[in-house]
Amino acid sequence: MAKRGRKKGGPRYKKVSLSLPKRLYFVLNGIAMGDDKKLNRLIRGILEDKLMESTLAELELYLGKGEEEAPQSKEKEEESTAS
Repeated sequence: MAKRGRKKGGPRYKKVSLSLPKRLYFVLNGIAMGDDKKLNRLIRGILEDKLMESTLAELELYLGKGEEEAPQSKEKEEESTAS
């Protein structure tokens, strides 16, 4: 029988960094009482809950929102300058 290869070491999860608005960060940090581990657990829990409730189509809409907002803001600026 052939031997199985060794499992690669390292972390189980990929590390992801988030950029949060200061206001939201301060609120979440206050809830976590300034503890980084609790803050990370809180953010992870919020994201997991949201992902469990969302469908794939809803998540794809988040990707489209950023692309749609840019042209709309340009149109508003053009309308305000034309007036």
